Amino acid sequence: MAAEIAEQMHHIQDTVQKLSIRQQDSSSDLTTEYGFLKFDENQLDSSTRLSEYIRLSLNTNAETTVKFMQEGWRLPIPDLIISVTGGAKSFEMSTRLRKVFQRGLVTAAVTTNAWLITAGTNAGVVKEVGEALNNYRYKNKKHGLDVPCIGIGSWGYTAGNELLANQSNSFSTKMVNNSKAFHLLTRSTRNQSINAVHMDVGDEYCVRNYVIKEKAKKRCDLEPNHTHFLLFDDGGTSADTVLPLRAEIEKCSRHISSQTNSQEEIIETLIPIVMVLVEGGPSSIKTICQALESNTPVVVVKDSGRAADLVAELYACYSESESNPNNNSYPSRPQTAAVRGDSRDTEINAILMKARNDNVWIDEIKSDLCRVLNERHQLVTIFKFDSKKHNGNLEDAILEALFNAAKFSGDSNERHRRTAELKLAMAWHKFDYTQKNLLSDTTISKWKEIDLRRALVDALRRGHVDFVELLIEFGTSLENLTIGDLKQLYNTTDTSNALPLKFREKRNTNTSTIRDSFYLSYFKSLCNGNMVDRTLSFKDDQQLGKGASRDLFLWAIFLDRFELATYLCSKTWNSSIAPLFGAQIYRRAVHLTLDFDTKQQYIENANQFDTYATSIIDRCFDNDEEFAVDMLKRPSNVFYGTTPLHLALKGNCRSFIASKCVQKYVNNEWFGYINYKRQAIHFRVFLCSLFLPLLPIFCFFLPYVQKRKRLVRSARDASKVSQPMMIHNVIRPNLNQGKNHLRKIDKIAYFYRAPIVRFYYYMIFFVLFLGLFSFVLLVDYFPWNDYHEQRSGIQDLHIPIPEIILHICLWCLVIEEARQFITAESKREYLSEIWNMMDVLAIILYLIGFITRFFVNESLFIVSKIFLCLDLIIWYVRTLHLFAAYEKFGPKLFMIFNTMRDLLFFICFIMIFLYGFSVASWSLINTTNQVSWNYNSDGSLYNVSTANGGNDLWTWETIRDVTNYGVWKIFGQVDPIDGDDSLSDVAFLLAILFVAIANVLLLNVLVALFNLTIQNVESQSHILWRYQRFLLVFEYRDKPLLPPPFNILYYLFIFIRYIFEKLKTICQQRRNNVSVTCDILPIDRIDINSNSIDKEEFKITDAMQRESAIADDYWRYTLKNGEKNQMEITLHHIEQKLHHVTQQLQIIHNNQHRYHLSNIDQNCLESEDQ
Repeated sequence: MAAEIAEQMHHIQDTVQKLSIRQQDSSSDLTTEYGFLKFDENQLDSSTRLSEYIRLSLNTNAETTVKFMQEGWRLPIPDLIISVTGGAKSFEMSTRLRKVFQRGLVTAAVTTNAWLITAGTNAGVVKEVGEALNNYRYKNKKHGLDVPCIGIGSWGYTAGNELLANQSNSFSTKMVNNSKAFHLLTRSTRNQSINAVHMDVGDEYCVRNYVIKEKAKKRCDLEPNHTHFLLFDDGGTSADTVLPLRAEIEKCSRHISSQTNSQEEIIETLIPIVMVLVEGGPSSIKTICQALESNTPVVVVKDSGRAADLVAELYACYSESESNPNNNSYPSRPQTAAVRGDSRDTEINAILMKARNDNVWIDEIKSDLCRVLNERHQLVTIFKFDSKKHNGNLEDAILEALFNAAKFSGDSNERHRRTAELKLAMAWHKFDYTQKNLLSDTTISKWKEIDLRRALVDALRRGHVDFVELLIEFGTSLENLTIGDLKQLYNTTDTSNALPLKFREKRNTNTSTIRDSFYLSYFKSLCNGNMVDRTLSFKDDQQLGKGASRDLFLWAIFLDRFELATYLCSKTWNSSIAPLFGAQIYRRAVHLTLDFDTKQQYIENANQFDTYATSIIDRCFDNDEEFAVDMLKRPSNVFYGTTPLHLALKGNCRSFIASKCVQKYVNNEWFGYINYKRQAIHFRVFLCSLFLPLLPIFCFFLPYVQKRKRLVRSARDASKVSQPMMIHNVIRPNLNQGKNHLRKIDKIAYFYRAPIVRFYYYMIFFVLFLGLFSFVLLVDYFPWNDYHEQRSGIQDLHIPIPEIILHICLWCLVIEEARQFITAESKREYLSEIWNMMDVLAIILYLIGFITRFFVNESLFIVSKIFLCLDLIIWYVRTLHLFAAYEKFGPKLFMIFNTMRDLLFFICFIMIFLYGFSVASWSLINTTNQVSWNYNSDGSLYNVSTANGGNDLWTWETIRDVTNYGVWKIFGQVDPIDGDDSLSDVAFLLAILFVAIANVLLLNVLVALFNLTIQNVESQSHILWRYQRFLLVFEYRDKPLLPPPFNILYYLFIFIRYIFEKLKTICQQRRNNVSVTCDILPIDRIDINSNSIDKEEFKITDAMQRESAIADDYWRYTLKNGEKNQMEITLHHIEQKLHHVTQQLQIIHNNQHRYHLSNIDQNCLESEDQ
């Protein structure tokens, strides 16, 4: 904090020198009285809220003052300026009305990113404004939000201004030349802790303690909740001398504009301004008169007292003449002109006479007030707290005043008026007003494309989906947005709710850095380091083009604007991939955040995108199966060459993988060229796989299919030659006729390529492997033979032959698992899979058992056999993975795994009761074995002895005995307790109590948990099974052709082929003397700023257009009806399918009718020939 203060003071000093801001009218010296205010006497720490102030000459130009606020104080550019004036000393209003005023004012300021401008005094209505800001600041302290509130007042009128005076040397001598002080500041910042950091800074660092303990006469102190103060010094103590300059400052503030690098047509857009009058006196009347003369709209809060009530009553008189279309000077009553004029004048005089009784200053301002209201009453809006017109919302009255100002300001530039009005409507989210008055079929022709484009950027920044949709419907294209617009969205949008970043230190206000941090955090692993975003290397005025919807979609997701991202997703090409991209990003964000509620929200968003992708791909599948299946294999030109299946797997999109289309693709991959639609195909393939030596004979009898490309016409009317045609991969059964007859060598190749064949080979191997493993451990596992004994009937054989074969099989499994680990794209994802974790655990156990078995030592041999037995258990459990291939067993497998989680929690609970009971009961029962009481014949005690003198009673067997005593009680096995003493009786009672709790309570709770878990999992078990089957199919697709131990031959062949290819490449390099480079460079080696890189574009293919057309129907209903009417969408989908089936039946009926007619004609011709 100290370093920030020092840096800001240096910046302000440079700005003062640049703008030549003087301190007093009578002096030509530059002002040195500026800095920070602290409104308490507490020690400064990192939690202290500071306000900034500066002392200026009253002759300072208004334009110079506004430049200082923008450059020196670095205030953000506002979308609205709200000037508040009113009672400066006394302000009487009920608590309810005060809360309505505070809430409405803050809501208007926050909604529109506004500046608040007041007199800055700690009295009257200004004090109410400060309290409203203070309440808002505490409610939003987590996000650090603060509304700029600028107090413009008089230096002489400010009480305690001597506390703000620079009594020591200038800032430059204390801060610039004194390097020791500056290092003291920076060192205090480096040593700050997590809590509040105390800093010893005083006047020499321009942080003033401004505490007024006694009120001064005719002076007023500063309101502590303002953020900035402009204090003008004219040598006097009057507050009214600042009013003209304040009006000029407010007028100049409207001309603040942001700098842009685009070379577009520039249109001057003034920042809207509105003044709010609450109560008040003569100064307030003068202020609103100057505001109205400057075409500033005024909102008058009626019933707040004095000046506000007077203006409201006079406004009612002057506004009556508005209803007369012929002459605006007269009211619309059915009277003569003279009578109407006399009546209004009489009414106005009566109002003024009544007000004069309580306010003697009426005569000073009545002429100016009446004149201004007569000329500009259209700029006045009356707000009444209990009025139905505004529903008690001050912000609605402010919006109405701004709209009235836009309509009646007399601005000759209609284009400027429309643009300002649309911007206000967006700020207040007045969609109905916009749709009715601004953007309609009759008004859209008046808009220019550049204005609509800017409005679209503003709507995107604010996150108003309805405005974005309306602008796009009226022809505003996302493709026309520029690189500068995209940078502006990343720059100006609040990123407090954005997705978390892996590289948190990279997030700052730099556009490129923010965007690059998001891309590196979420796309580096997704696209294997090959995805490079080249957008930032283009010029700001270059259009986004066809990739606009994608770039904006990703921007909306990164900023966690889910509704906007959903709409933009509907506008992207490759509509089935865009939701998968969104789901993957949200899944990634789950791992980067720690907050539980935020994680749940990200998971829900990811699941929703998963549902969108599933619905779209299923619609494409219903429309054309071959087309939808081809989509799964086709890389996306829009989303950096990724495929839907790769994205779905990365994003854990289980619903998408469980869709009909993906399962059709999985079946095609699982069976390869084997026709899986034939009866008992699983059993037939299993038989062919079982008889490995007879493979060339049995595989010939399997049915096969042929995959080839062909032209497919529209299914609605195949008879029309003019119908459009597409090329699909079509699977057709082989009929073994004519040219379609497959060669035997092709059948053998097709058989080996099918993953289902490899699956059966591995299943057969596992059965034989587990049988061999069990046999070895049961009857053929002996110590290392160093004593010349026989093993497997062979003299001096160190280990038996079955064990040698077992070790060969296990090492082949180790090699296969190492291959999977090395070739895995993400090692973390590999280890997160439970089956892979079991493989790793089984290999570790085996390696320990394998190493220790070579030592001729009894203890190590015992260790070896124990670890190998544990390893056997893991391999037995590992075979459950094979059941995932079958629909009947797969879902049950997931139910078992989920109930095992409940069992683990249950074991934790029951162990507490178990050891509590077992330790107590065992200590009671075993007391007689540890302590002996010896009595004389007369019954007197003469000795007490302990076993072994009380030493060495603890053994590790005690824990086993205690556990063994209690664990069987859980299952109801209660043995009688010997003994009739009190210890035995208490142990008996404890046993009854424990059995009741364990059997009646805990076991029934466990059964209830199992039932609840099964019910919850049952609805999703089918989806989970399909997901696991998908992983299983692609796992066996990449496995070697032969199972262990024969896979070692496959690896040997691959290694030899790799050596030959490497040698061939080296020889070719030497022959051609050309270095071979890779086609794809890593992300860190691609120069994205190279001038050779052109604008990133992609070609819109016919398949992309067809996919978009199918998805548009789904998105239209989804965005229109939302999640609540998903049943209606489903019914509409069913209606479409029924309509499609009806058309197909009609085509079949027509074909049959034509065939029947042709047969009749042929029969007639044959009869005529006869």
